[in-house]
Order: sequence, then structure tokens, then C-alpha cells
Amino acid sequence: MQKSAISTSNVHPFPASQRGYRLVPALIGRSTEPGVLVHVPCPAWCVTDHMERVGSVEDVNHQGAHRALNLTPDVFDRVQVEVYLSEWPASFSDSAPALSVDVDYEVATYGRTAALALADQLVAFAADVRRLAQTLPDDAPARSQADEALRRVRGGQA
Repeated sequence: MQKSAISTSNVHPFPASQRGYRLVPALIGRSTEPGVLVHVPCPAWCVTDHMERVGSVEDVNHQGAHRALNLTPDVFDRVQVEVYLSEWPASFSDSAPALSVDVDYEVATYGRTAALALADQLVAFAADVRRLAQTLPDDAPARSQADEALRRVRGGQA
């Protein structure tokens, strides 16, 4: 019996994952080819389905749950702002998780310090919105409130 040149004592089926990450399957390859299944480290906050095929390992990215704010009430002309955590581990040599801010499909990414500064600016902006809103006259009562008030004035008769 011939001995294998490869020692199996330190061979592991998957590479060790760092804290806060888990190994998940990812499907890699062009849609015209059979895909290749690889396992990638995936952060605990990631909600991406890595079994949705991507062209190459460099295309594997991680995204957290999106938080959205619609800035306009018009359904057809909506400006949506979304924030979420993201990471493109194989695309950049110094890749690290970042806060992604998507304003109408233009995405900017922020590291920790810049993201905290952005949050401070948003809090100040919200305080300005609140201060300005408090200077506005009271809203007219909703139609149902007006009807109820009119009913009471008429002595319970509609």
C-alpha cells in the first residue's frame, strides 16, 4: 500500500472563519456555464442569498438588511434613501465592512468614523426639521374628526 504524500492530519473541509462570520455556499460562474459551488466567509449581519449566481468570486458581496426613508410622498416620483452594511471581500485588498448610503441609486460608502459623523449630521438635520415643523399652524382635523365634531354640535344627529 502506497502512502499519500499529503498529510490528512491538518486538512480541513473548510477554512476557519473569523469571529462574527460563518461559511456559506455561493454559486459562481457565468449563466451559460454550470456553476461552481464554493464556500465563502459571510458576516452574521449579511442577508444576501449567495446561491444567486455571480460571475466570479470578486463579485461576491455581502449586504445587511436595508433601512429606507422615502423623502417624497408621490409614489411615482419617490426619492428613496437606503442605508445598509456592505462588504466586497474579494474586490479590494483592504476591503472592510462599510455603511452604504444609497440615494436614488447613487451609492456612497462610509467607514466607522465617517458613518458616525453622517449620523450626527442627520440628527442635527432632524432637529432642524422638527424646529421648523413646530412653527407651522396646527393641521386641520381629519375628515372623520370634523364629522364627529359637527355631529356633537348638532346634538347627536348626523
